[in-house]
Amino acid sequence: MFFEQLGKFVVRFSLVIIVFWTVFTLVAAVTPPHWDDVTLDGDLAFLPANMPSSIAEKLYRDAFPQRQAKSQIVFAISREDEPLDEEDLRLADRMASPLQNAQGMFLFRDVKPASEEKSDEAGEDDNPYAGAIAAWEEAALLDSKSWHPLWNLALANKALGNEAGEQQFLEQATTLNPELKEKSPQLVPDDPFNWNQFDVLTRHTPVRGDMLTSKDGHAVLVVVESRNEFMATDNIRVLQEASQYVETWRKKADEVGLKHLQIGVTGNAAIGGEMLLAAKESIANTELYTILLVIVILLVIYRTPMMLTVPLLSIAVSFIISSWLVALLTQVHLLPGMDWFDFKVFKTSRIFIVVILFGAGTDFCLFLIGRYREELAACRDHQLAISKALAGVGEALTASAMTTVVGLGMMFFADFEKYRNSGPAIGLCLLVTLLTCLTLAPAIMKFLGPLLFWPWGGTDQFVEKSRPVSAAWWDQISHWICYRPGLTLTVVVLLLGIVGVPSIYRRITTGDAIPVSYDLFGDLGNDRMAKQTALQIRNHFPLGESGPMTILLVNPTGQFSKWEGKKFISDIATTIHGSDEDIERVFTSEQPLGDAPTRYSFSSRGIGKLMRKSHRGTKDFFLAENEQLGGQIALVRVLFDRNPFSNEAIELLQKIQQDINAKIETMPPPWNETKIFVQGTTPSIRDLMTVTRRDQKRIEIGVIVAVFLVLLVILRRPMVCAYMILSVLFSYYVTLGITETFFRFVYADTYQALDWKVPLFLFVILAAIGQDYNVYLATRVFEEQKRLGLRQGLLRGISTTGGIITSCGLVMAGTFASMCMGTLLGVIEIGFALTVGVLLDTFVVRTVMLPCFLALMNRYTKEPELESIASE
Repeated sequence: MFFEQLGKFVVRFSLVIIVFWTVFTLVAAVTPPHWDDVTLDGDLAFLPANMPSSIAEKLYRDAFPQRQAKSQIVFAISREDEPLDEEDLRLADRMASPLQNAQGMFLFRDVKPASEEKSDEAGEDDNPYAGAIAAWEEAALLDSKSWHPLWNLALANKALGNEAGEQQFLEQATTLNPELKEKSPQLVPDDPFNWNQFDVLTRHTPVRGDMLTSKDGHAVLVVVESRNEFMATDNIRVLQEASQYVETWRKKADEVGLKHLQIGVTGNAAIGGEMLLAAKESIANTELYTILLVIVILLVIYRTPMMLTVPLLSIAVSFIISSWLVALLTQVHLLPGMDWFDFKVFKTSRIFIVVILFGAGTDFCLFLIGRYREELAACRDHQLAISKALAGVGEALTASAMTTVVGLGMMFFADFEKYRNSGPAIGLCLLVTLLTCLTLAPAIMKFLGPLLFWPWGGTDQFVEKSRPVSAAWWDQISHWICYRPGLTLTVVVLLLGIVGVPSIYRRITTGDAIPVSYDLFGDLGNDRMAKQTALQIRNHFPLGESGPMTILLVNPTGQFSKWEGKKFISDIATTIHGSDEDIERVFTSEQPLGDAPTRYSFSSRGIGKLMRKSHRGTKDFFLAENEQLGGQIALVRVLFDRNPFSNEAIELLQKIQQDINAKIETMPPPWNETKIFVQGTTPSIRDLMTVTRRDQKRIEIGVIVAVFLVLLVILRRPMVCAYMILSVLFSYYVTLGITETFFRFVYADTYQALDWKVPLFLFVILAAIGQDYNVYLATRVFEEQKRLGLRQGLLRGISTTGGIITSCGLVMAGTFASMCMGTLLGVIEIGFALTVGVLLDTFVVRTVMLPCFLALMNRYTKEPELESIASE
């Protein structure tokens, strides 16, 4: 009744509805916040605060507040034929000089104006420009031919009132660049590298510089520590500028005869920028190919160009409005009393919003247009056909949309923040799409009038020409299924079971349907500079160089700066060295060079160890010295020769923790009370694995229960609803098997496992969207059975919905296939899996499995019940 009244309302007030949605769209398009301004990205930054790696990260920040760096940009200079010589190293130093100079400029600008009144007679600790001066002095030493740091040093001395120092540096700068003689000192250059840098590390940096030269001497690193998060959106700009910087120095190396040098940029900030850039490209490709595929498929299906305006305009409106509403939700926490509502939205969610809105929205419109064609064929009245079509499909469209919305909504109960926010966001967008398809789409159909039938000219021609080309097939298919339901269902299940049963068995026995990979680094293509450089330096540095583990030893009652504490640290380092042969170096306050603990000798290296151990920077780096935690926390930095994102690295982490804890238990008081916390890439990946596995099991149960209840409310037939759930679950496991087999074959040598996001997103979307076609078929079958009886109603339901559902399935599969045009491997795998899953639902679950089950149920339905249904 409701949708019948809605149909009449839309036909009567079509122009008002169009104006309303148009104004709403314009408001959403011009009113902030905009999607790109509020979206975030990354995975490790959104782990729950109670996870071990999150606790370790907070403790690290509290213990070492002077460490503001959250990511790194790493410039690598290497050669393969032989170790770097003096000329090579000199070029690396020259490359680092402008970076140090820029660091000094930012430190100089950070000084508060009030502090400029201090004189040069103040002590070094009172010199507000001490950090800037140190950076510029280092820059000048790194490149003796650069006048920029000397000119800046003159300015710093002028600000301190040190005229002698100012004059000295002015003379040195003008010697290198005579054009400066008539100018006053000022900060140069005008456009320094603004990478939100906190520090610049070179091979000359005390203590930490020893970590930047490979043991074989073939590679050296220059590190820019940044305050940006690993996946901060600003890292796209940083990466692009750093890549340009690399190209500049590659040319300079060629000019001075050092063509043998390999120069590149990597580091987690660069890799994060690459991932964000790849995601941006994936989104753009997905949007483009989705629109093109929808247009092509609709033209093939209906061959009426004007009919394209109905779904395309409706989806465009819903996309603009829903994106704005989602962005608006991210600002709710700014309202008084709403600080508890911390909603976030992520860039990669846009990919799913695009494909699901275009796929589901087009399906909704196709269901509406298909029913409209039927009603038009019966009454030949354009307005009446629209009204009756909306009344006929409104309930089915709402029901199918709600299964998806409720299914996606179950992700709200995840602990992982990215899951918890993404599901409801996509669900909200789908609700808006449903509203536009129920109101705006029929209003456009009414408004266009006869133009809707172009080029066929009129109602009769449209009804005939727009009939789905596959309609004749479904008459034959429906008869075959109704006559041989048991045999047909058995054959299909056995054939698909060959692929799906292994995944089901693995899920029962191990808890995981399929092995997955958490290698975020592996998501990038090998053509990305950050990945190329990272792979290049792996020949000279341990695999774990890009993600070293930081172990925090915490003992409130002990003092790590005392002799007993130093011995304890050395014992722990010895234990770590003995944990596995893949442990390359362990850096501590007692072993700042990363060597295994040994007695100091009078050799040059032994003396070097002793000097670095007593260096002030060593204590600052490895021991907490703030007022609250001073002496209570010691830092241990571990380098290992395993991919920090891999399962092997996680196993090594577990072994190290076990060995350390076992060693601590044997220690005398108070050292046997020491606690350990581990921070870094591998601990974060381990926590990501833990929380996502836990979330997946929770979400799967929630989705199954929620979708079943929605189906039960719609159909009120428990057996049919249960079978629908089981059939989609079966297709899910079959899809996983096909996907895993395909990518294992395509990436034979480099394949590890499917991306960790594939199983969850496949399950949620397939279990929710996969029910759309089941609902549409079942509701139509039950409708026809009331008029024609069980058998004839089933035949009629299959044949009338077959063409529409096939068309919808192709559209949905096409939109998911557009995800395969992206550049992130994880997105490609999800797109492929969803495409296969939707095609299975369209051509197997809906076409064979559900009709066969309904046919088998008919055989056990008593005749009196059939007569009572038919009499209604």
